[in-house]
Amino acid sequence: MADYTNTGWDKLIDGNMVGAVYDMFNVAMGGVGWPVVILFFIFQVMLYFKTRNLTLSWITGVFFVSLYAASVFIEPFSVQIMFITLVFELAGLLYLWLFT
Repeated sequence: MADYTNTGWDKLIDGNMVGAVYDMFNVAMGGVGWPVVILFFIFQVMLYFKTRNLTLSWITGVFFVSLYAASVFIEPFSVQIMFITLVFELAGLLYLWLFT
């Protein structure tokens, strides 16, 4: 169950701005790590639409998910969702490489 009382003020007072912002967005989105997942999807979609390069999108997505998985803000469920997205992107890449 998510802790909706921790809105990040304690971390902000301690000088931890990144943790405070993450807690604020996490509580606002339901407390299960959705802000990072939403930002990941927006990042992937914008990068693909601007470059039309699925390989670039997949490689930067792998970097993004790897850095997130190694951080202190990790939510296991959100990492699974991002890895599933990367698997679909890799499937699209393999299809393009093999059949076009």
